[in-house]
Amino acid sequence: MSYILVIELESTGETTCNIKGLPGPVVSNLENYFKAHNINCKNERICFEVDTEGIYVLNILGSPGFGYRVATQSMAIDTTTIGGRSVKIQKNIWTLSKID
Repeated sequence: MSYILVIELESTGETTCNIKGLPGPVVSNLENYFKAHNINCKNERICFEVDTEGIYVLNILGSPGFGYRVATQSMAIDTTTIGGRSVKIQKNIWTLSKID
């Protein structure tokens, strides 16, 4: 069984998702999918980042083409200071599993 993390970061004006633990071929397939649908994405060294909502990413990863299922979900709210202004960022974290 393999596991990956989907982390949604949501602030007042922006929502992004980071996906950690994806195998190489899955990253390539996801990157092609998002680019075909004109959604910004970037393959970083430590994670795959995409500018869309977490539910959209979960639906794609849960489709028959990828076969992942949600195992756990958690949520936290962080307060950070940017330019002297406090900003709250909501983090939704899902652990997805797949039987190899």
